[in-house]
Amino acid sequence: MRSLFRLLLIVVLPLAGMAEACAYELRVHGRVTDLFTGEGLAGVEVRVYRDGVQQHGFRTGMGGRYQVQLDNHVQYVLRFGGEGHVAKCFTIDTRGAVWEGDSRVKDVEVGITLFEEVPGLDLDFFDMPMGMGRFTPMTGLLTWNATYQEQIAPEMQHLMAEVRMRRTVVAGHVPPLPAGTARP
Repeated sequence: MRSLFRLLLIVVLPLAGMAEACAYELRVHGRVTDLFTGEGLAGVEVRVYRDGVQQHGFRTGMGGRYQVQLDNHVQYVLRFGGEGHVAKCFTIDTRGAVWEGDSRVKDVEVGITLFEEVPGLDLDFFDMPMGMGRFTPMTGLLTWNATYQEQIAPEMQHLMAEVRMRRTVVAGHVPPLPAGTARP
């Protein structure tokens, strides 16, 4: 009886694994917009770094659209910047087990907001990744490091409040209010 059970396990488990076997590659796409106007920013430079080495760069298209296909087993940095705008980046780690010969693609949308540089304000903080993603090729799941987001949030909120204030005072701009909010 035990031999029959072992034989069934030897035959059934590989078949069950094959039925669920899948591996994904990641395609990241989205839109780069102006933080204050919401308008798409065409011509923003997108630089793709693979394990710390710049692989290629391109510019966003009409409406600020971009798209990048990422290989598995790599640590990526995607950096977005435009003339007169503060650059931002995020990282995605695509290292993990895959099933040989399976090549599905997982599409994930990541929006980026940029804002204009503010004279006299040190915004080097934004050279750090604004998000850190982990892509699991076997499942096609992309997760963001929430602990990291919480750690950088206070400084980011402080700097953004300063940017908004200086933008209002220095440039004479009045930042838009959230939808449904009236000005006093």
